[in-house]
Amino acid sequence: MSYNDEQGDRDDGQLRQFEKNNFFQGKLMTARDMETEQTYHADRLQTVTRFTAGKGIVHGVEISSVAESETELEVTLEPGLLVDGYGRPIAIEHRTTKTMPLPSNDDIYLYVRYNETDLESVPVPDVSGASSEEYMSNRRVESFELTYQESPPEFEGVPDVDTSIVDNPDEETAHRALANRYHQQFRTPVEQVEDPSVFVGSFERTRDGDWIPGGDTVRRDIVHDNEMLYAALVNHLTDTENPHGAGGTATGGDGASVSGEVREMRDRIDTLTRYVMRKSLKDKIRFFEDVSARFEEPDPAASKTAQEVVAEAESGMNDDVFDDPESYRAHVGDMLELDITLGEELEDSATEESLERYVRAVNDLQEVLADDGSALAVAEAQDGVCEAADSLEMLYDIVPEE
Repeated sequence: MSYNDEQGDRDDGQLRQFEKNNFFQGKLMTARDMETEQTYHADRLQTVTRFTAGKGIVHGVEISSVAESETELEVTLEPGLLVDGYGRPIAIEHRTTKTMPLPSNDDIYLYVRYNETDLESVPVPDVSGASSEEYMSNRRVESFELTYQESPPEFEGVPDVDTSIVDNPDEETAHRALANRYHQQFRTPVEQVEDPSVFVGSFERTRDGDWIPGGDTVRRDIVHDNEMLYAALVNHLTDTENPHGAGGTATGGDGASVSGEVREMRDRIDTLTRYVMRKSLKDKIRFFEDVSARFEEPDPAASKTAQEVVAEAESGMNDDVFDDPESYRAHVGDMLELDITLGEELEDSATEESLERYVRAVNDLQEVLADDGSALAVAEAQDGVCEAADSLEMLYDIVPEE
């Protein structure tokens, strides 16, 4: 099967029979025969790569800089190797800077896509059956193009493999049972590839206009090669003390010591969690007091709502809701309605760009709460709302409401 972007309906990621030349003495060769030969070998390699290695970064391909000018965005990629969703290798030979149109939002998600470039333009001989073009390229180099989207990709999670097996199985039975179960769950049927491009990182624009790596960069596509998997397996097999990083009391040895260390670690985590929750409430008070004062004259209603947010946060501090993760989550959920109301009231008094950032941060917090995120995740989203509130800017020439 073929995944070349220029081969029309074959560029769909579907499995097809491999077609190759049948050579015989006296066969008259044409350009079509040469193309068939190239396609045959490329298709076999790409198919095996796609279904055994998957897509992603194999080596390198770090994004070393993202810079913005008045008219365009410049992104610099370091050398490396990728495999796209069709199994095609993409080599980045040297450090390369690509330019793209300026994004309209403050978040971008970068992708590398397979491309081909013509080389060595040569005249076409005037013979029967030749191309109608006067000049054709004599060579083609497999290259790449860099693109971005302003919405996050749909990330694939780790497959939830059913590892339950029959009681006391022998190794052969267990191996076959697990392999067949995985095959039926995740490898049937063959799914069509809608977008073969490779996600290589996310970036977000700061208030200063700089671009910094986004949190989704850690979720970029990575090929798990044999060396990586072998190293993980060896490290696991040779970690005789605690291969699964399990807590609790160990059997044999100094079990009491291990149990004590686990308790101490949990206490530290609990202390850190309480600190983060408490700090997020203090920041809520500080930043929204500033919002209330800033918009008091141009938008009294928004100023009043911001002050109500402050009062709710102070109530949470007085009730020590930060001592209990569930109480903290419930309290943040109660304040969410005021956060939403504030965004609605600021439509006529805050700049569009700063208000969009605030609304996006509030939506992120709402999603974390709806997904029953951890207290730390809620606190992180809460910090995002505070930062967005701090960056709210007033529109000029606003006539105060009477």
